[in-house]
Amino acid sequence: MRGNPIRKPVLVVVASGVVLVVALLCWFFLTARAPGRFEKPGVRTDILLAVVSEQGVTDPLVVLSVGADSDDLFLFVSSDLRIKLPDGTFTRLGDTYGEDGMEGMRDRLAEFLGIDLPYYVGVDDSAFKDLIDSIGGLSVQVEGEVVYSDPESDPPAEVHILPGEQGLDGETALAYLRGQPEAGRTGRAGKLLGAIVEEGFVSCERRKVDRTLRSISGEVETNLPPADLYALADSLRGLDPTGLRMPSVPGERVTIDGETYLQPKVVETERLVASSLKGLELLTPSEVKVAVFNGNGLKLMATRTADYLKARGFQITRIGNADTFSYEMSYIVVLTDEAKAWILRDALPSPVKIVFPDAFSDHYEALKGLIPIETDLILIAGASLEIEE
Repeated sequence: MRGNPIRKPVLVVVASGVVLVVALLCWFFLTARAPGRFEKPGVRTDILLAVVSEQGVTDPLVVLSVGADSDDLFLFVSSDLRIKLPDGTFTRLGDTYGEDGMEGMRDRLAEFLGIDLPYYVGVDDSAFKDLIDSIGGLSVQVEGEVVYSDPESDPPAEVHILPGEQGLDGETALAYLRGQPEAGRTGRAGKLLGAIVEEGFVSCERRKVDRTLRSISGEVETNLPPADLYALADSLRGLDPTGLRMPSVPGERVTIDGETYLQPKVVETERLVASSLKGLELLTPSEVKVAVFNGNGLKLMATRTADYLKARGFQITRIGNADTFSYEMSYIVVLTDEAKAWILRDALPSPVKIVFPDAFSDHYEALKGLIPIETDLILIAGASLEIEE
């Protein structure tokens, strides 16, 4: 590994950031230094947590976001996230570790999320097992059977974790994270994180964990100064295990050229990042009032478009015909807040052009007498707008 080298050969696969959370949370719990950057009002600090593993399976990474005046957040990011490289090709986020290490992977994730992600911390998964065992294991409610197999290990491993309340040691907890079904890994990671906070952080025995941490200190790769690790301790002491915020980067599984990725949902991700990591207050469709006009002459075009928008939470103030049916392009005319126009644009299935009344004067003059006073936006459905019947 780059940075502080681990004591084992370089590993090439990124595994669950939840593993690293164990080390961080317990490490932070041991410390009581003066607060630093993590206690500055109005400032959030984001840290990428990841684990490099000898296994050929990847699990969620975690972006830990902490701030003095807002809730701490654990953002799950799939290692299969499909990202674009500088040369225009696409790859999985986790696959970038082998070439560029933690720093390069951090840079690519920061670019994708559009955030400042200054710090990263990596650890190998042997630490995970030791830490879970050192705190006496974890109690987790397993929803459905989880099966993990590793025919390449010596001896070959196969673990079955049955539904119900289960006590997991380090080896079994790692199998719980990496096992099948694959679709449930993020959910299992969230459950395990809650158990880690409850049993490994809030009620962790300091001396027992201290001994474990001393034995794995050489396995940590980070650019976060030790003093800041100590400062982070105080900002995390008040975590409520029952109220952890653990969203995931939204996406859908796709197969491209025989490779499986998580294709991100860009608009939903932008909104998640803005509200959760950037602290912005976002408008919702329920706050947007739209007058819809048929500008292409198709039967019931305005009505179908209005129904489409109402199903997505928008308020409709008027449905009618535009001044002409010759619109090729669809238009959003901004009457109040431009930010509302972008919300409407993102909700539509086809491209639209955002304009203002002074640049759309002739058409606006013909329609303005039909528009209720409280309307925020006019949507003119041109030939380019495709709304399913």
